[in-house]
Amino acid sequence: MFKLESYITPILLNYVAKYVKNFRDEDAQVSLWEGEVTFHNLDLRLDVLEEELNLPVELVSGHIHELSIQVPWTKLMSEPVKIVINTIEFVAKLPDDASRERRQNFQREQLRKARRSAETPEPATSPTGAGVGGSSVVNKIINNITLQCHNIILKYVEDDIVVSMNVQCLTFSSANDKWQSAMVDVHPVSVFIRKLLEISDLTICLDKRNTAGKIEVCQEPVLYRCTLQCRVLRKYNAHTASTSSTTRIGVFTKALDINVSSLQFPMVIKLIKMLLELKPNEMHDDLLNLDDPDETANDPNDPQDRNARGESQSMLWWAWNLLPSFESQTPAPSADEILGHVFDLGIYAEQLNFQLKNSEYFTDQAMGGMKRIRYSPILRISLGGIYYERSQLKENDWTNVKAGLSSISMEPLGAYRSEDIVDRKLINTQEFVSDRSFTDKSLFDQHYLLADRVWCSHNYDDYIARHTDEYMLFRSPVLAFDVVEYRAPIACNKTQASDHQSKDMGLRVQYRLLSSGITFHFSQSFLQTPK
Repeated sequence: MFKLESYITPILLNYVAKYVKNFRDEDAQVSLWEGEVTFHNLDLRLDVLEEELNLPVELVSGHIHELSIQVPWTKLMSEPVKIVINTIEFVAKLPDDASRERRQNFQREQLRKARRSAETPEPATSPTGAGVGGSSVVNKIINNITLQCHNIILKYVEDDIVVSMNVQCLTFSSANDKWQSAMVDVHPVSVFIRKLLEISDLTICLDKRNTAGKIEVCQEPVLYRCTLQCRVLRKYNAHTASTSSTTRIGVFTKALDINVSSLQFPMVIKLIKMLLELKPNEMHDDLLNLDDPDETANDPNDPQDRNARGESQSMLWWAWNLLPSFESQTPAPSADEILGHVFDLGIYAEQLNFQLKNSEYFTDQAMGGMKRIRYSPILRISLGGIYYERSQLKENDWTNVKAGLSSISMEPLGAYRSEDIVDRKLINTQEFVSDRSFTDKSLFDQHYLLADRVWCSHNYDDYIARHTDEYMLFRSPVLAFDVVEYRAPIACNKTQASDHQSKDMGLRVQYRLLSSGITFHFSQSFLQTPK
């Protein structure tokens, strides 16, 4: 007899035990059968998190104050299982040589497992006694698990810089075709998944500590109470996942307000340089060949092999590997399916405001001689309708990057501000009308259809025909930029035409930059130093 409790309970508790130290799941089974179980003061397994997430930083500590698992046993097909975390804290730093070597060893082992699995695929199975129907039920329950995190705290310390990030609420759930949180059915083979990640009240602080490691004066946040939404779409067939898949990720924010003081500006520049240098660990071919001669027999250009390496490097694959899947036999996919692993990333902001402030320390005698910071505004830059998109199809050596800007305004503030209304703004354009044209063909376009593949083409002529200059300026009237990297074949001579119609001429890169409607104003008051 198929009992959901006997399959759902071990799955949930085993994954908690995987990431938590000294966890005894047998103590929680009875409570979970009653519908809810709560854990307190849990220490996380940092090595497991680092290896699976492949983060560019090293976690120093991780702690959960309260974790609750809620299972609606009587409504499992209509309500999701909820995992609720109240207060989770992390401390991170730059990785040292030992941590890099540990991650490389982990990636070696993951790559070998992926190759062995590809060589000897396991037959599709289902839980004992569950059958195909029971397997689909368990699959639906697991894939609709909802995660809620309240009060996420992350601290990063580097030399005299302390970065503190706080998220009041984070929700990760399944979504329907209208991108609304819902219980959705997932086919075990023809997989089409939508996931919704919502972040509320994101605040980032940037402070400087003294030689004793303490922060004397806390500065105003660089980013205060920002709300983000991330949409993830995954489409693939379980029988051809090694050769074909589609992954689309979109991040949208309605308003992004960034405030940087003159004391924080050097720290921001230093962090940006560090971020540009940091990236997830790469699995180099020479690392594989050093201590496993069998690896040299593998073709580095093999698509299946490249896919295995890509999965081990990706920072996003972990989210999909956390949940198990149960397969059943279904007909093979259609023959017209595009081969290749399509990846698309888009970042969109309806309004971005950047304000630069002058800051200086002073002693507040009214507060008992307390050291404080005095701020005075210098400059505000407002950008509207911003987007950045990157599409890639590895098997066709196709990469496309697009970016655009719909409006811009630069205005001096405070003592630098001009009294003349005409010369008040250094740079301005027509006022941005929020018609969401900058999100066209994205996951945030209400009229978007998956069948329309203009966001990822692997033919340059087709791409140019779809993405005309007029269309690019429609999306972003002020500034539009794109770059396409592709492999361009040419026709061979007639004597070779019977065997090969074309030959490879290597990679080509095409750039395009379009701009219109920008007005510049230079006022004498901005060039003067305030008294």
